[in-house]
Amino acid sequence: MGDDPIREEVEREWVVERDGWAGDRVARVTARLQRDVPVDERLETLVIWIDEQTAFTAPGRTIYISRRLLERFASDDAAAFVVAHELAHHRLGHIPRPTTLLRLPIDVAIALIRKRIATPARERDADLLAIELCLEAGYDAARCISALDHLDRIALDYGDVDGALGADPSLPAWLTRRTHPPSRERIAAVRAHADAWRRGHSLATELAARDRERRARRKRVLAAAGAAALAVGLIALRRRLPSV
Repeated sequence: MGDDPIREEVEREWVVERDGWAGDRVARVTARLQRDVPVDERLETLVIWIDEQTAFTAPGRTIYISRRLLERFASDDAAAFVVAHELAHHRLGHIPRPTTLLRLPIDVAIALIRKRIATPARERDADLLAIELCLEAGYDAARCISALDHLDRIALDYGDVDGALGADPSLPAWLTRRTHPPSRERIAAVRAHADAWRRGHSLATELAARDRERRARRKRVLAAAGAAALAVGLIALRRRLPSV
């Protein structure tokens, strides 16, 4: 299948806009975000004509953004944030390996791949790394975050109040589970992270702290399991010893 297994199918099924301002914009921001990456290792962004206002990526080296979404952005900065978010999924190791899903119709395969990539925690991390990549590339934070403002408006236009504001906390979790955090929550988190990044904080620091806590928790669990096993062993041994 090669190293970009779905791109051929995407190009066969949908119109890809390569010329004009749309193709120029995504090429420009994708290159700028990857300015420190060797050219032959960079991802490429394609503009595709689909009804949904969205962007996504998949196993391979391509990012896809819909023309309908791109044309809503007033600046390169907003487009850069969306592209950086998809780049972040690759850099954070969120992309699954190619599977038999790719034998399904392309729209079905992409929908299932996107579900495998997206969880609220992963989407939050991708947002935070995206704003770091944008700031490092010299983009304006407020204009970058306008991409999320637009997604917030889309959610409200379609009546998805939970997608914008969050679900009623009194409802059971299984009923309100979503792949992305609410858009208002995403906006607040990215704004706060941009401010923290300027003061020297980074997602890498946060991930390292999480990893240390995860290892410490694992050690505590193993220690507790070991103590429990020892206690059970001592009880069993006492029962086997003859009484005097």
